[in-house]
Parts: sequence; C-alpha cells; structure tokens
Amino acid sequence: MKLSTLATAVALTSTLSAAPALAQNLPIVGGITSVSLTSASALAGLGLSVGGLGSATISPGSTGTPLAYFPVTGGSINTDSFAGSILHAGSGLSLSTSAATVNLTNFVINTVSGTLSGNVAVGATNLGVVPLFNLGSSGIAVAPFSLSLTSAAAGALSTVFGVPNLTGFLIGNANTLPITSAVPEPATVLSMLAGLALIGATLRRRQAANADRV
Repeated sequence: MKLSTLATAVALTSTLSAAPALAQNLPIVGGITSVSLTSASALAGLGLSVGGLGSATISPGSTGTPLAYFPVTGGSINTDSFAGSILHAGSGLSLSTSAATVNLTNFVINTVSGTLSGNVAVGATNLGVVPLFNLGSSGIAVAPFSLSLTSAAAGALSTVFGVPNLTGFLIGNANTLPITSAVPEPATVLSMLAGLALIGATLRRRQAANADRV
C-alpha cells in the first residue's frame, strides 16, 4: 500500500470541510470489529467448528451466516496516512474438531501491510504470534475487507487437522470501527472515513494487479 497515495487522497477530502485537519496520531480506546463468517458452512464440511473466545461474541445472523464481533481494545491511527494498528486483546476464535482445538486470539490489524495477526495456540501449546489473514477488498460497503488465510495459518491448520492446504481461503468479510481518545475536528472525521474507503480501494487495486500477473 502506498501511503503517499493515501495521504494525498485524504488531504484532498479534507479540503471539502470548513476547517483544515492537522495530521494526528490518535490513540484508539474502543470500538468494534465485525466479521461475517461466510466460510462457516465450508469449514463445517471439513469437520471444523468455529467458536468465540474471551470477549468475542458470535450470533447466527439474520441470513444464516454467523457474525462474529471483537471489541477493539487499543492501537493508534494517523489521520493523515491512516497508518496504524488496531488491537483486539482478550478475544478471538477457536477452530476445533473432536480431537484438537486451535485458538486464535489477540488480533492486531496492521493497516499498512494489510494483514491481521494473532496469537496461535494448539491445545496447551502456544505457537506465538502468526500472520493469520491477508486483508483484501470485498466490494461490500458494510463489510469492505475480505479475510483470507495466509500460508502460515493454512499450514498450521493442515498440520493440526489434516485438512487440505487452505492458503487464500476466504474466511469472511469484515468491517472495523475504532474509537479514538479525542473528539476530532470535522475535517479529521472526514479524513478518517476517507482513510477507510481508500484502504479498501487500494486493496482492490492490489488484487486486480495480482490477478493480471497470473
């Protein structure tokens, strides 16, 4: 992701407001990240069940697609480039069969690399922090980010559960709404919203460029 491109577009958006926005690194104090688990039926077909951990909640969803919610617990966001990290300490997902369980917790969204990392534990064995999902563009306004398994995460699942290699497998679509510690100026609000949209647009262009190379 080219931060210079993001910064330019955000700056252009900010000029539409009455007062100019100054770039700030705003601490994040709350919010929510939601994930539509579109993969639930496919995972069930592989013998895997999905559960919430800690402060995460999972609802069946009105359309039959489970919805998972993870409280945002910290991080920071730059209002000019939208570079930063969004933390979700104390919550996560479990993937399990009757024989084994993999726990994925303490998610961290990196808006620069477009990845979601988390702590991985197999039973009582902690494997440490692993890049779990690559963020892409879903093209869905209410859940603009797609979450696909990284090779590291897919390899771990194959080893533990004996499932096929699921690298690139779409787990679901997500949206994140962090709350900062300060009430920003209206121009800063515009910049933050523009930043979310621009990250989605940049990820969409990245996907298209990768497809052209294949």
